[in-house]
Amino acid sequence: MKNTNQLIGMFNTLMVANNYPIAHSVAPDIMADLIRKPAPDEWDAQKRTAYEDIQRLIINRLDYAEMFKIMDGLEYNGLTLYSLVQAEDGEPSWSNIYVRNVETRDNEIYVDPNLSDKVLIGEDGMSVFAYSFIGDCFQIHDKASPEYVIESHAHFNELLSALIETVS
Repeated sequence: MKNTNQLIGMFNTLMVANNYPIAHSVAPDIMADLIRKPAPDEWDAQKRTAYEDIQRLIINRLDYAEMFKIMDGLEYNGLTLYSLVQAEDGEPSWSNIYVRNVETRDNEIYVDPNLSDKVLIGEDGMSVFAYSFIGDCFQIHDKASPEYVIESHAHFNELLSALIETVS
């Protein structure tokens, strides 16, 4: 089984070969600040909880955090792994992990109870990728029926292996 660095390297190779933009890594000092600093005081409870859950994921799952030492998320052939710091015009991009998780947990139309207790880490056209604290695992959920877990993986590199098979 390949490790996270090797698998991200494989995605990097595919992205370069197909002229996809590659995000820079997250600088170590920025990563340390993201892990250490509490959520801003002016944020409501939903935003604070999403922020704290993302922090907890990054602190406790070093296999996932390793990706950000290489690149800040990725977008390739319809597959997205959310970024930590990427922004457009000073605002977090649509694929920012905080934006995606706050929108999922604080949606005026519908909050899906099958995803609101997980950290969403990515998506593709058919699936949503999440981390479950309860099972301490990475999951692939059906996007149309999120209560259905398609696959579950104990380690991030196992999830990456499954994802790379779908795009290569």
